[in-house]
Amino acid sequence: MFEEPFRWMEAISTRHSYVREKLQSGQPVIAVPYQNGALILSFSPQPGKIFEVYDRIAMGGLGHPADVEKLRMTLLDMAHLEGFNRSSQDVNLARLLQFGIAPSLKQNFEEVMRAPYLIKLLLLELDRDGQPNFFRLNYDGYWETLKNGGAIAGDEKAMEWIDKKIEETPFATFPLEKALAQACKFWQEGKQQAAGDEEKKDDDPEAIITLKKVFEKWSLEVAVLCAETQRKSIYRTIDSREIEKLKAAVL
Repeated sequence: MFEEPFRWMEAISTRHSYVREKLQSGQPVIAVPYQNGALILSFSPQPGKIFEVYDRIAMGGLGHPADVEKLRMTLLDMAHLEGFNRSSQDVNLARLLQFGIAPSLKQNFEEVMRAPYLIKLLLLELDRDGQPNFFRLNYDGYWETLKNGGAIAGDEKAMEWIDKKIEETPFATFPLEKALAQACKFWQEGKQQAAGDEEKKDDDPEAIITLKKVFEKWSLEVAVLCAETQRKSIYRTIDSREIEKLKAAVL
């Protein structure tokens, strides 16, 4: 195969198609700034999409749970090693992506005799000045910086639509409650965009995705990185009281 470049390129194209098909049904994950930091959220049938990686760093994953967990542990190990060899203040996502996880993912994807990772990752951090940074990492090692927040989703149409709406919304000026409510609405509307064609064909009101149905069907996971906190850790998950308050605001 390696003596025939065309066959290798064909194999890579097939891998892209295979991974995208496997990720197609993945639920969106959204990360946005707010007045005092940044948040990341998603709905899913069961918890396990939002994680703390290191002090000031969080991630959301989409794809096969085993692959998401493996990459989470890889990022965690890299962060701890970086913190030990240098200092905890030197640990940042750009370095972990550029010199660590992205090259490893690219190598794995291009070795066509190995199974590819079935993942997309959305990562965020607060720097020492309290400014949020957002990054999106693809299964083939490609990563990009998202200036004002962004999303990952199995459906490209939904992801692009949510990204566009986030760019148009001044999330950095919102208090936490308003940012949460707006992000939930974008999640629901993004899902609606992805399912739009089928619903137009069916013309079935019961098929329309609403936040009420989403809250009834799935669990909400939210993590917050707060720059202004008295706690030792700036990472926290929102509690049931905050979730009930959010439901009252959006339903």
